[in-house]
Amino acid sequence: MIENVNVELKKYFESKPILSSLIGMDMIILYGCAALMLIGAFAYLGGIISSIIYYAFFLGILLCLANNNYQALMIGLGVKALIELITFIKWLFNEYLGFSWSSLFAVLVFGFFAFMAFKKYSAKSST
Repeated sequence: MIENVNVELKKYFESKPILSSLIGMDMIILYGCAALMLIGAFAYLGGIISSIIYYAFFLGILLCLANNNYQALMIGLGVKALIELITFIKWLFNEYLGFSWSSLFAVLVFGFFAFMAFKKYSAKSST
């Protein structure tokens, strides 16, 4: 089922001039954004830069889906889940002893999608 979505997504990306040139750089975009987000979990990168990285990360996810690159999705989404887990733990132990529901839900969502990408990658590599 997801393969049909991936085929149509790839057709759409290939029809757009800018996106067609980015299809081959799916892993670079995803891993680069994940690394910058990991740095941003410990150091302030700025609001505009963080927003650009955030949207480029989701572009990398879509590009990896279009290429059926489940290994890159597994790693990228796993790193994002780890980043949100770090944020959640930082909120638990800050001076106000807060509880970040958004980070908790993000850990669950990104962790679930990373696990699903792992299952697809395992099924794809075993055949």
